[in-house]
Amino acid sequence: MDIITGNKPFAGLDAYVKNVGKGKSRIHGSSKEAPKGGLQEDKVALSPEAKQIQEAKKSLDALPDVREDKVAEIKSRIEAGTYSIDGEKIAFKMIRESILDALS
Repeated sequence: MDIITGNKPFAGLDAYVKNVGKGKSRIHGSSKEAPKGGLQEDKVALSPEAKQIQEAKKSLDALPDVREDKVAEIKSRIEAGTYSIDGEKIAFKMIRESILDALS
């Protein structure tokens, strides 16, 4: 039995989610004997943490890719001339993201 846990709990989750529809009997833990004494199918048992991760991923996937309300707000501020950006803040975030990417 494989358990999805550890330092990177999302590793392999995408591959699992893509294959959820394939072979439902394996996902639910049942196995069937192959004809003529062949090999049995694999079993998969998900830990409670993996099930929570799967539910969280489904919730995230249900969210829209674009936040229309935020886009409309920024668009109206640009048109009104009241939208300004802080270059130092953007630079800081870019550098921080670059450092975090290098560490992972």
